[in-house]
Amino acid sequence: MMDPKKVTVPNAVMLGMAVELLKEGHTAVIMTKGNSMLPFIRGDRDSVELTAPGALAEGQIALAQLSPGRYVLHRIISLDGGKVRLKGDGNLVGEEMCRPEDVCAIATKIFRPGKKPQDCTDAGFVRRSLRWRKLPYTVRRYTLGIYRRIKFL
Repeated sequence: MMDPKKVTVPNAVMLGMAVELLKEGHTAVIMTKGNSMLPFIRGDRDSVELTAPGALAEGQIALAQLSPGRYVLHRIISLDGGKVRLKGDGNLVGEEMCRPEDVCAIATKIFRPGKKPQDCTDAGFVRRSLRWRKLPYTVRRYTLGIYRRIKFL
């Protein structure tokens, strides 16, 4: 039975509408999907507040349009000569590249049921995410494997 309070729309439609709201100066809160941002954002549970992008910086969580209708919410891992490299915290391999103008929004808060909102600009949060990204591949791989089994049982 469907939850009468929950509406599901395709990502391309919903995110396109959110981007239009951001251009008008509003913020948008969206429910996340997928596991690419584990352990910091869990899909189908956590929501993120998005704002229009200002100056981009390494470590920010960005919503980028990689091609028409294809969006990702991943962390900026570098800004190189007009290119933005993105990678999900839960992705062990693979990166996306886009132009700075393809970054549609920056995540400013993460909302988890029953917890205080997490400020994505908080110094402690930024340090934890930086430490996570610097862990060796093997440590991240096994940690993610254990996390997925424990959190999703």
